[in-house]
Amino acid sequence: MKEIDKITEGRGARVVFDPVGGPTLSKLIKAMSFQGIIYLYGALSDQATTVPPLALIAKVLTIKGHNIWVTSGDPARQKAAVDFVINGLDKGTLKPIVDRVFPFDKIVDAHRYLEASGQIGKIVVTI
Repeated sequence: MKEIDKITEGRGARVVFDPVGGPTLSKLIKAMSFQGIIYLYGALSDQATTVPPLALIAKVLTIKGHNIWVTSGDPARQKAAVDFVINGLDKGTLKPIVDRVFPFDKIVDAHRYLEASGQIGKIVVTI
């Protein structure tokens, strides 16, 4: 929680994308801001995904299901999404957070690091 407070200056996350579900959802709800939105797009956890209703109500959160085909299955929406990302990167309004960079010959180490699930941001492998 300290990292979220640091990153959001104590406000909590406004939008969360959760590919895991399970008991992690309760932790994400605690990290959310008032009237935040959680996009649940996967069920990687083998445990049940439960929603704590009082925590949800207290923050007036929205939980939405999502899948990539909403965007990538429609050529016009896909182009708009790609343009949004490219323009945001060009203008500096989108700034990817890179946790760690690995050279290609350390790809096994990169996978181990990814599997440990300790990163905050992207793991980059250079060629």
